[in-house]
Amino acid sequence: MMRDAKLQTAGNNTMVIVVVWIAFAFTLSSCGESESVSGIRMESSIKTISAHALVFQRMKGGLAELETPPLSTNHGGSILVLSVGRGEISAFEPPTDNLNNTAYPQIGSAHAYTRWPKSGTALYALANGHGGEGQVISVSTPPADEITMAAVEVLGSHIEDVAWNEDREPPIFWSLRRKLFSGRSMTSHKVKTSGPATLIAFWWGDASSAKAKTAEPDQGFLVIDSLLEEGSLVQCAVAVKHVEKAGTYDVNWTATPIQGAQMWLVAVADNEH
Repeated sequence: MMRDAKLQTAGNNTMVIVVVWIAFAFTLSSCGESESVSGIRMESSIKTISAHALVFQRMKGGLAELETPPLSTNHGGSILVLSVGRGEISAFEPPTDNLNNTAYPQIGSAHAYTRWPKSGTALYALANGHGGEGQVISVSTPPADEITMAAVEVLGSHIEDVAWNEDREPPIFWSLRRKLFSGRSMTSHKVKTSGPATLIAFWWGDASSAKAKTAEPDQGFLVIDSLLEEGSLVQCAVAVKHVEKAGTYDVNWTATPIQGAQMWLVAVADNEH
């Protein structure tokens, strides 16, 4: 997450789409339309990863709805998983799409950021949704608010486990640590799998809007989309990994500058053959 320090508000052959959205109250001039970061996308070598995209709106962007570009998703049964975050946590509403799927039910409750308590994230999932050519996922947003949406389509049978946590650094140490160190490692909570699975990790930092950011995962995770620019926008990094056997897994993120972050880790079980 990036935010100006002056602000205080803020079955078989099934495919799974995982989407995370985060938004917070920042200060930047209007951009008038959603922006994509396709220029810093990476194609995944993982066979279970299909369509993916990241779009965002800056502060005062003027949009009442944020949309992905048209996605070519798989036909047939699916589970659509989305995580949404907003500058105004009170603005949460379920995401929708253009393929006549129902609004996406929320899983659990929204999580507020410790540093920005009026901003937060939430998770949604829709079982047995419809995919196809030109699928557009959208969510309403206050025109003056900012929002980032990262979407990943995963071929798999079901979501086996989901973990969320926030890694915060005690404020008393911030000034000294920033002078002595350039980066900081943060660890997600663990997910458990019963067999082969795809792991999707979403990192959302909480640094201020100054300077460009970095966020790198370890343990073989591959970053496929990221938004780490300077400015009043929501920083985000998305990484994926395939595991071949049952186990318990997490991911460590190393980020610059020194900051905290919310992290989601989702485990999607492989299709049975």
